[in-house]
Amino acid sequence: MSDIYENAIASIRLGIQDFQSNDELRPISALRNFYAGVLLLGKQCLLNAAPDDADPMEILASKFAPILDDDGEVAYAAKGQQTIDLAELRERFKGFKLTWPAGDIKGLQKLRNDFEHYHSATPKPAIRQVIADCFPLVEGFFAILEKSPKVELGDTWDLMLAERAFFRKLKDSCNATFQKIPWWPEIAERDDISCPNCRSSLVYQKDDTNDEPGDIEGCCKACGDAFSAEKTVEIIVQAGFGIDDYMAAKEGLEPTIHDCPECYNATYVETGTTVKCFFCGYAVGGDCARCGESLSISNKSVNNPRLCDYCDHMLSKDD
Repeated sequence: MSDIYENAIASIRLGIQDFQSNDELRPISALRNFYAGVLLLGKQCLLNAAPDDADPMEILASKFAPILDDDGEVAYAAKGQQTIDLAELRERFKGFKLTWPAGDIKGLQKLRNDFEHYHSATPKPAIRQVIADCFPLVEGFFAILEKSPKVELGDTWDLMLAERAFFRKLKDSCNATFQKIPWWPEIAERDDISCPNCRSSLVYQKDDTNDEPGDIEGCCKACGDAFSAEKTVEIIVQAGFGIDDYMAAKEGLEPTIHDCPECYNATYVETGTTVKCFFCGYAVGGDCARCGESLSISNKSVNNPRLCDYCDHMLSKDD
């Protein structure tokens, strides 16, 4: 294996060792080293997929410049020593017909950048989460390389397994506090719940016997921030339907998440199967009293709940 691979193993080991330390400054080093190690591991996957005689910089360089080779033909040579970043690495995977493994490295990247540039005060549980989220990606890279992570990382692999298991236990305990809320089973993407302060998904309600959305007392186990019932439900709705809302906007369709006409919170969801406010329970229904069109959150008149916007507008012109 190349020096890149050896550096990848060393960086991952250092990152986990730094994370295990109680030194307050070590989380910065942990994120920097672990992120660098994972990126290097992915780059080694590219090198393994290339011919044995290929120059590593031909595979990993970020910039290329056209040159004339000895035969007078146009060729491309690496320009400078800068290698590919995360986004470019993913693109090169496609070009090399490699499947990008499961796992989320974007959270790790963002947190690492926050620490580097903004001196983030992100608590340790949030760091534990981004490392745990990245775990499947590391495992996937080793699979591409046909290497055993246990053999290559030794005790570090055991520590990573323990970190992932510990985080999942915390996350499961947080999720369990919402079990009494009637609509909780409808929230599929629970790992996407995100604390507005530290972005951890370890959000829970203090009273796990409560079954009323309006009585939720939300809190983040990572940073300790508390949230109103309205804010907590908004956080959960965004986790459950945010991707649908994003895709709808991208395709020029009607939004999925709306401000509720009754409680004015951003907790009203309208999809093919879900039509209701997750905070107050309000749901638009019925048909327009003038034209018979089915009423929805998108077309119901704000002035007359029995009419669609168009009919309300037309009647107002007749006045």
